[in-house]
Amino acid sequence: VCLGMPGSKPVLNKKAVDFSVMLALALNCKVPKISRFDRKTYFYPDLPKNYQITQYNFPIAQKGYLQILNKKIQIRRIQIEEDPGAITYPYHIDVSKYSLIDYNRSGFPLCEVVTEPDFSSSKEVKKFLKMFISMIKHLGIYSSNNSFRVDTNVSIGRNPRVEIKNIGSIKDVVSAIEYEIYRQKFVLESGKKITQQTRRFAGSTTEAMREKETEEEYGHIIDPDLPPIVLTALHINQIKKKLPELPYQRAKRMFNQYKINKHQALAIVSEKELADFYEKVVKHIEPKFAAGWISTQLLKVLNYNNIYFSEINLTSQQFISFLKLIQAKEISDRAADLLLRELVLKPQNPKKLAEKLNLLNLTEDELSKLINIVLKKNKDSVDQYKKGKTKVLAFLIGQVIRESKGRADAKIVKELIMKKSFLY
Repeated sequence: VCLGMPGSKPVLNKKAVDFSVMLALALNCKVPKISRFDRKTYFYPDLPKNYQITQYNFPIAQKGYLQILNKKIQIRRIQIEEDPGAITYPYHIDVSKYSLIDYNRSGFPLCEVVTEPDFSSSKEVKKFLKMFISMIKHLGIYSSNNSFRVDTNVSIGRNPRVEIKNIGSIKDVVSAIEYEIYRQKFVLESGKKITQQTRRFAGSTTEAMREKETEEEYGHIIDPDLPPIVLTALHINQIKKKLPELPYQRAKRMFNQYKINKHQALAIVSEKELADFYEKVVKHIEPKFAAGWISTQLLKVLNYNNIYFSEINLTSQQFISFLKLIQAKEISDRAADLLLRELVLKPQNPKKLAEKLNLLNLTEDELSKLINIVLKKNKDSVDQYKKGKTKVLAFLIGQVIRESKGRADAKIVKELIMKKSFLY
């Protein structure tokens, strides 16, 4: 089957059908009673039989949507098809003298989801893909062992679209879209026309592979080796009953159960691993406090380092210990920010790391001595305060925090400064 040998016949994978229906229901799609397979004809070395088994006229599902914040991204179709072989190059494609073809994955079932052209920016695409991956992880039909590939179409205005094939990560999808928008703008500004092409993403740029084929060129015909898929209402309902809690449902529950705001809940469910992490943390930490740190500071550190939560090894117990340090006022908010940056990259015991980095708060005696030094250094500001210019208090607090190298808590500093008798 993999090599398209004469006489070999394909067999439909029942689990692939059930998973596709599960995904279709999660994406609010219509699932028809009957769907069937077609042969998509094209000549390429990774398809020895010169056609791909796919669905074209009668796909497994159509017309759904996925909500991202206040926008619905419409799903045009979901189709089951076979994976072709994988072409690899010993060196870079431009310098390799030959290519290698791995047929081991050939014939594996794929589920292809096609959206409508509803995206207006790479930012929206990123949000969609993060929510989509979170959804398929919640469904249990995707893990790190699976293959995930994106074909993205980019067009400016009413110009022809350009397709970028087989992008393997969300980061690369965003980079490819942003580069392609820049490239197409440059082409138009140069007085040239954009041609309909298939391109590939080459690290930081896109490169032309071939002129884009039209659907008519593929010559779709019904595959005679595979009978139609017939799905009864009973079978679809059985799958529907087994659907787990989905990201948006989970966000709604978190909003009601933990009394966190909607934006925090949506940010937390954007990755299944992050949502699971949060639900472990709130067993030991006040939910709103935990949600604040996870949905803002933790995600900010991840975004700055251009990584996803699933790529780090921070445990819920380490994060709980970290939050307890803040609650006990053993570290200031500024010191906590610095500590979190290190914890994300090198997870370990938070208190020991804070000691190592000299981030633990000063004792009251140490702070009092430091405040005396700062007030003596800034006599002019002290005199202004005595004359009623209370705004300088913020300046004095800032100077203390600066002298402490972030180890002083602003609230405690303010309380201690206000106790100093020589201010009055």
